[in-house]
Amino acid sequence: TAAALPAAPLPGAPAATAAALPAAPLPGAPAATAAALPPTLAEALAFDDADYRLPPVELLEADTAVAAVDPAEIEENRQIIQETLDSFGIDAEVGAATRGPRVTLYEVSVSRGVKVEAISRIANNLAMELAAVSLRILAPVPGQDYVGIEVPNRDADTVRLGGLLRGDLWARSQAELPLMMGRNVHGADVILDLAKAPHLLVAGATGSGKSVCLNGAILSLLSRFSPRELRLILVDPKIVEFSVYNALPHLVVPVISDVPTVVLALRWLLHEMERRYRLLAAVGARHLQGFNSRDTATDPARGPDGEPVPAHLPHLVLIIDELADLMMTARQDVETSLARLAQMSRAVGIHTILATQRPSVNVITGIIKANFPTRVAFQVASQVDSRTIIDFKGAESLLGRGDMLFKPPGVARLQRLQSPMVSDADIEAVAGFVSAQSQASRDFSLLKIAAADGVAVEAAAPEDGDAVDEALLRRAIEVVLRDRRASTSYLQRRLRVGYNRAASLMDCLEQRGIVGPSLGPGPREILVDSLGDDDGAEDAGDEPDSAEAAPAS
Repeated sequence: TAAALPAAPLPGAPAATAAALPAAPLPGAPAATAAALPPTLAEALAFDDADYRLPPVELLEADTAVAAVDPAEIEENRQIIQETLDSFGIDAEVGAATRGPRVTLYEVSVSRGVKVEAISRIANNLAMELAAVSLRILAPVPGQDYVGIEVPNRDADTVRLGGLLRGDLWARSQAELPLMMGRNVHGADVILDLAKAPHLLVAGATGSGKSVCLNGAILSLLSRFSPRELRLILVDPKIVEFSVYNALPHLVVPVISDVPTVVLALRWLLHEMERRYRLLAAVGARHLQGFNSRDTATDPARGPDGEPVPAHLPHLVLIIDELADLMMTARQDVETSLARLAQMSRAVGIHTILATQRPSVNVITGIIKANFPTRVAFQVASQVDSRTIIDFKGAESLLGRGDMLFKPPGVARLQRLQSPMVSDADIEAVAGFVSAQSQASRDFSLLKIAAADGVAVEAAAPEDGDAVDEALLRRAIEVVLRDRRASTSYLQRRLRVGYNRAASLMDCLEQRGIVGPSLGPGPREILVDSLGDDDGAEDAGDEPDSAEAAPAS
């Protein structure tokens, strides 16, 4: 039996005094017990925001002076485009030009009978004549009767988050969960309501602005919501990207960087989603806004789980900085949980933001794409990557450094935006201001909250193989020795088990002398040639080849 977990003080709540609650046992693992854990999530999320102050926008650096529009540059480019079209025999006329932060959009009216694809075919010639790093052609501009040619500006404007949050659009916004996305080619600010999105997928190559976009989203939320209104779960496999936020009172748990804890976090979020649906049904609410604005005088004495019905539930936002790492090590658990969350969690105020720098079909799978209709594509290497993210080409022609294509919810056409710049000084200033108001130390873990809520929590890896399901262990030995491949991910695929179970099996194989120690991300060395070479595996041959794989944990 796993050792009992010690009690830990939680934000805004005295030391827990609840009776010991047993964690739900898992197949092949001993039951874990937890002593003095919080009886409900409400205790973990308790926060008195009477004296809480939102971070002032003055903490963020304002926009620098906007580069002046150079009429001579615009007229010169217009003339070059017109002459190039004429030289290829394309009957079209260059009209108005609209200058944005990074690019200028030139409108080209095509005569009747001329195929608009003809302009797309001379894109490289236009780029050469304009001496442009890259250009993007919209043939035609969605909803308009002209073709658009986006040409990079010689002097780009710097768009800062502080400047956008000082603007009238942000001040007037009635969005339920506003995220400041950036400024479009027409110079207008763009806000995404995450509650309507209801989830966001962000992808782009290294250095394209993806992490800056995530930090901008976090600061947007922190500038609007207290910990009572919003809670965050941050996943940072790279360890360093979100570490500055570790002391935020908005965090349900400290920033997560290891795969097993991510799997547990997703499992707990599914449990919390189901709990919230039961609470909404108990009070007759259809969504989180209705639940939080209801007349509590008509509430039942107890909720469906026997606990008091809370007067208020915060929004929960899960932000994962690098999805690729999780998909490589715990694909089945992660993909299934994310799909179910995306399908069902909107009404109960749980939202997800995913980011990856590897926009391949192995990472952004069909299941994930189908459930994340709101997407952002930063600069990528190829048209294939662009289509994987946003279903259209174009992201391969972006300029990098925050230049992005935004696919809003319910709208087929893409918007080209300049993502706001967020400096390290901005992040540290806001995080420091908010963290200084934390009401308790971050000395509790997701394991404790999950166990208290009755979520199945796998026990830690056993000291020896006796605590692991022997039939499953014999099957693992057979797979490793037969296929001559020894890695946790391979056992996951062949045995159809979760990451934690596969890792425990691999530890047992090492303890029995079948495989060597882990020396990095690659497969382990196999130390024996057959089942008979290892005493610990002497019974493994009893398992037939046609044995059915163990069910996923």
